[in-house]
Amino acid sequence: MEYRIAIVEDNATARTTLRGHLLSIGNLTVSSYATGTELKSALRKQHFEFLLMDYHLGQGKTGVEWIQALRDAGFIRPSTGIIFLTSDRSPQVIGRIMDIQPDVLLIKPYTMASLHRQINHYIAYRQYVEPVLHEVNNKQPASALSILQRNIREGVPPRLAADVRKLYAKLLFENGDVERAMAIYDEVLTRSDKVLWAQWGKIKCQYAAGRWPSCQQELGQLVTSSLAKDRAFEWLASLSFEQKAYGQVASYLENIKFSELSLPATRLKTIAFQKQDKVVEAIDLLQKKRAMHRSAKDRFNDFTFALAEFYLLLAEEAPSTNRTESLSQARKLVGIAGRNQSDRQLLQKRDYLLAFSAVLDNDEDKAAHLLDADYMDNYLRTEPSLLVIAAKVHHALHEEAKASQLLTLAKQKNTELQSISSQVSNEEVIFVGGERLGLNQQQAIELNETGTRLFVEKQYLAAMKHFYDALTLAPQTPAFALNLVQCMIEADSSVYRKFSLRKLLQNIQQLKLTDSNKQRLEQLTSIAQGFSNKNPQGASQAPH
Repeated sequence: MEYRIAIVEDNATARTTLRGHLLSIGNLTVSSYATGTELKSALRKQHFEFLLMDYHLGQGKTGVEWIQALRDAGFIRPSTGIIFLTSDRSPQVIGRIMDIQPDVLLIKPYTMASLHRQINHYIAYRQYVEPVLHEVNNKQPASALSILQRNIREGVPPRLAADVRKLYAKLLFENGDVERAMAIYDEVLTRSDKVLWAQWGKIKCQYAAGRWPSCQQELGQLVTSSLAKDRAFEWLASLSFEQKAYGQVASYLENIKFSELSLPATRLKTIAFQKQDKVVEAIDLLQKKRAMHRSAKDRFNDFTFALAEFYLLLAEEAPSTNRTESLSQARKLVGIAGRNQSDRQLLQKRDYLLAFSAVLDNDEDKAAHLLDADYMDNYLRTEPSLLVIAAKVHHALHEEAKASQLLTLAKQKNTELQSISSQVSNEEVIFVGGERLGLNQQQAIELNETGTRLFVEKQYLAAMKHFYDALTLAPQTPAFALNLVQCMIEADSSVYRKFSLRKLLQNIQQLKLTDSNKQRLEQLTSIAQGFSNKNPQGASQAPH
């Protein structure tokens, strides 16, 4: 089988040399690009089975940042093999590369023998799991898992065992079988407690299962690792944000060198500042990050757009008579970041931000005019935070159904992001947006209904997430909180995310309860008092 591979290397000589080496391997159709922007343009027309990325790509984004951005925007298929090259042996760089779990990592200077050996090994693995990856690309994780399980029963070639185990754990996690995925990660860590992909896999499982105390404990151990400390601090900050400990967010992120603070982490920190009425500090942070990337166009534009969005947030929260300065700053920044752009994704971002500015300025005609371009209705690659802004624009133009659809799409896309800080900051933006548009209550009802169905099917972990999300969207609705309690009891879970059973029951007592709710609360409180690691009886009635 022929595989297509794209080289992204800013050094022309190194790029030509790499191309020659890869062509000598056979079974590879090789394309090469000098920048991530060139690769992105190529990905609009075709897919590649492998991407071979250099880490340092001039003054623009690093190879890791390009992979993250292209994954989030859906340019890279889930099965795409990621091969990284770097001459930078610093723990921070190696750690960032390992964060995205590349299939191959080559340290320059490499030898022809090592290049051939590692690429050939990956091709052999790829050929073995090709039917599995085909189902993954088709978004059929259950089918992919079934095929891989059959292969495992029949016996995996010993030299591919480690790769297959890693894929197996990932597919179990994606299918919602968090406990079995965690068992694989634990097994790997029992043999060697320094396997980074297994450490992060376990943390993700604990997070998904709502075991935040355990998750925080594991992260506390990783902050001493030179390869993982920045990401660990970013995770700890994200958990603190979800628990509304906004001061702790900034404290954790202060442990990351300012120049290494990612855009998602910066956005999280600015929202945390805003929650503490530290607007000046938030603006100053974004301005400093923007200024330090003035010579790197991609990063500069990213932070310029982020600062523009923050000014729009300030304008939205201000009285209509006191928005002039914030709107003026936002438009100026959007104009700078959107200048001379040909990328349709960025043009859409520019126009939606300007349309939202027009909405806040009570100029609906101008907002409607800005939505005329043909790229405005293509949401395939639109980021969640911009989908929320788009929802607000369409709601202001009396297109309520479309606004609701875009908000739902924002939630869906957010769950697919790799960055925890992106997910958490977007969740806040989505919640506030839904609250402003009056859509949270209806979406909470729908989440609760799905959670009830999952509960009846005894899919307790998935049900808990739906009840938790419903409660987050409508915290004053007792039924959602009671359903979460009941599900936690059935799942033998005394803690789920930011709630313990005791705390949740105390919160419910403060709500306005009907006689039926009071009776149900009494029953669940009685069961919870005897709750231990052994599942108590008597909580089998379906949630309401």
